[in-house]
Amino acid sequence: MKKSWIIGVIITVLVLTLGTMAFAQEKPGEGMYFRFVTHGGDDPFWAVVQQGAYDAASLLGCKVDFDLCGGDMSLQLKRFQEAVALKPDGIALVINDDIAWDKPVEDALAAGIPVVAIDNDDTEGSRGNKRLTYIGQDEKKAGYDLAVRLFQEGEKQGFDLSQAHVAMSVEVPGAMYGTVRANGVLEAMKEFGITSYEIIDAGGLEMTVVESRQISYIMSHPETTFLIGLGGITTDRLSDSLKGAGIAPGKIIAGGFDTTPGTISGLKAGYITATIDSQQYLAGFHGVLTLFHYKKYGLLPTVLTGGFLIDSPEKIQQIEELSPLHIR
Repeated sequence: MKKSWIIGVIITVLVLTLGTMAFAQEKPGEGMYFRFVTHGGDDPFWAVVQQGAYDAASLLGCKVDFDLCGGDMSLQLKRFQEAVALKPDGIALVINDDIAWDKPVEDALAAGIPVVAIDNDDTEGSRGNKRLTYIGQDEKKAGYDLAVRLFQEGEKQGFDLSQAHVAMSVEVPGAMYGTVRANGVLEAMKEFGITSYEIIDAGGLEMTVVESRQISYIMSHPETTFLIGLGGITTDRLSDSLKGAGIAPGKIIAGGFDTTPGTISGLKAGYITATIDSQQYLAGFHGVLTLFHYKKYGLLPTVLTGGFLIDSPEKIQQIEELSPLHIR
């Protein structure tokens, strides 16, 4: 009896051990290493991108590291070269310039390192840069859709759009994301007969600087009818900028991009009419997933992640519920 009990215990231990080993070996990405090289900073938007990437890495069992370069192009180029030197299984790159990334990406691919674009892409897509694919939103369409929503709101409120002035605020004038989004806004302006506009230099990624510059512009340009943040930080600061300039909710119709806390509170208070949700969690998640699938199977999808309008209480509530989890 004692002997059979001992044998039973041994068999149970072996079964549990083998089962644990089998479970540990189930994750298909173990041993793979991916690198994200971005222009982003330590802010709510990029915290969500990182969460998406880390969640995918956890599911697959691979390792992921992030470079957040705070809008410094020279630093981002340096970090990309460092990443290539490490010979990872793939790199997810924010392509935020139509020229600067052409040769680095080509050299990385020649060295056998897959490179995919996330969040920003070359304005000519695969014709402009040899990156393997793009994961993110259609920036021009997003700009167009946002502007149409804002201009329709202006019509609803009885504004004379032929006399309207559109101010577009961007953290870094000339930055590719701002340029492409602004092109979408300009396309919508033509349809609504709006001709007057200006791009505001918001002064970088520091929120206090952005807010100060937006307040100064609003106060010195009383003709402003529409105020659009072309980036996440400029949009986040719209509400406080309008408040600081003494503008009541709805007097200037405002909108922009991303779903940071300041933007959501502005939507709830009526200072912001609409914002575009790029669902950047998916850029991180599918960045890892795409590199894994390419490494493992040679599969190469193009993933459009967002471009969705957030302009109603129901949509705002969903954002608020998921924001603490760094998913929205």
